[in-house]
Amino acid sequence: MKKQMLSYLTLTVLAFSPLYAQIVVDAGPEKVVCVDWGGIIDTLSIGGSPPASGGLEPYAYTWEADYVWSIGDHTFTFSASDFLNDTTLANPEIIYAIGDTIEFRLSVVDAKGNTDIDTTNVYFAYFGTHLGNVTYRINQGDSVFLHGMQNVFGGFPPYEYLWRPNHGLSDSTSLAFWAKPEYSVAYYLTKTDSAGCVVTGAPVYYVNVLPVNVEEHKAHQSMVIAYPNPVKDILNLQINPSVQGAFTIRLFLTNGKLIKKQQFKGNALRMDMMGYPTGVYIYEIYNEKGFVEQGRFIVK
Repeated sequence: MKKQMLSYLTLTVLAFSPLYAQIVVDAGPEKVVCVDWGGIIDTLSIGGSPPASGGLEPYAYTWEADYVWSIGDHTFTFSASDFLNDTTLANPEIIYAIGDTIEFRLSVVDAKGNTDIDTTNVYFAYFGTHLGNVTYRINQGDSVFLHGMQNVFGGFPPYEYLWRPNHGLSDSTSLAFWAKPEYSVAYYLTKTDSAGCVVTGAPVYYVNVLPVNVEEHKAHQSMVIAYPNPVKDILNLQINPSVQGAFTIRLFLTNGKLIKKQQFKGNALRMDMMGYPTGVYIYEIYNEKGFVEQGRFIVK
């Protein structure tokens, strides 16, 4: 009986001792946020799993940050609320990118008032794209050396490159390669940086393959018809029936910013353009079989 009472007292003392009530905070590992012209590419949260343990629940979380950004003679100061969706959540999301490296401090207070603090860093990897391109014309059976042109920049080196479609390419993972396509192709680049950020640009190289034994080459006839152009409300896109398969359309502004991406089946697509600002837009339609077509239309 005495031994049982002694064990009970020992457990009671341990349960209410300062060591047992100690709170431990984990702000989580360092992370990289991928950012392009449109802002943050993927939703990302910070904080450990879990961000706090020990002590006595419930916990009160407070995220803090101090970042100073200078442009010329102007200086701006930002806090955690400028970057996070809620500074009182256990695992808040990054919603805005400013600067390059931000240190976040997580303070946690348990129900007894015990406090612990931990820090973590968030790095922003910025990417940009443009619509510059180069067009080559070769005779059927010939090849062309493609190099010196890419339209995706930024991120953290080293980089991995992937050109698509992989038709007639000697090396689809290099910035310099031979292309010997059997038909006209538009090659576009996907770039992956060391942090795992992935960005795809619009077509860079247009290789038009001319048939042999033809005295006069006719002008390239588009495989996609966009009407009406200019458009006020509904834009109709009609793909030549000789091309089959599921398609993807990407819509760009003239500065290269991607504003819409949609998959669709069939050779016709109706797009509601009401609410879009007036101006020139660039569309790109492609499928997994290597078909790529690009064109422009005006919203008025």
